[in-house]
Amino acid sequence: MSPVLKAGVDNVSRDLVATVGKDGVLRTLDKNTREALYETPITTILNAEVPVTQEGVFACPGVFGGVLWSGPAYHPGERIVVTPSIDYCARFVAAEEVEVKPGQLYMGGGVVPDSEQSGWLTAVDVESGEIRWRYHSPAPMVAGVTTTAGGLVLSGELTGNLLMLNAASGEVLNSIYTGAPIGGGVITYEVDGTQYIATNSGNAMMTFQTGHETPRSGSVIVYALLKAARGD
Repeated sequence: MSPVLKAGVDNVSRDLVATVGKDGVLRTLDKNTREALYETPITTILNAEVPVTQEGVFACPGVFGGVLWSGPAYHPGERIVVTPSIDYCARFVAAEEVEVKPGQLYMGGGVVPDSEQSGWLTAVDVESGEIRWRYHSPAPMVAGVTTTAGGLVLSGELTGNLLMLNAASGEVLNSIYTGAPIGGGVITYEVDGTQYIATNSGNAMMTFQTGHETPRSGSVIVYALLKAARGD
């Protein structure tokens, strides 16, 4: 998902598009001219351009890439784009003979995990491309990111924590353990003057080993956001 946003760049108001991918780089472009304004790495990048050999090449991001299914979120008040990412390296080995078998995974070689998995939530200044703040998670961050007018950044971790961060500083204001990994969307809405936060939680993911001994099917959990939590 690539958000469309408006911001001032070089004293000119522009319509921008921010996008990320498996290379772990946030790119922001002018929506009308398609000019690339900046490219900001949001995870560890190493040997990304080195050809893979039969001896093996240690490179980052690893086989899962830097960013999977959840893209960046824009906070217009702070003028930041916030993106989850995976920090995970691997050794890539080229096969002696490459054989394509229809219907089977084709990679042209093998991949050996060669580092600990972790993740980042990175806030990038939408005008300059500079990193404003970062949150480091002990597990890959693949959940969605939502920002609010009240100055919050909402996301989730594969550790099971629902995160509420200060959009200006990245400070964790609250962390709620949901009992199982969060790997999908996080939304917020209002009913009768009360703000709610809803997220998924459950061991329904095959991509990452979460370490939970007792699997739990996917659930949707809804929390009410009290005024004290918003800083009122």
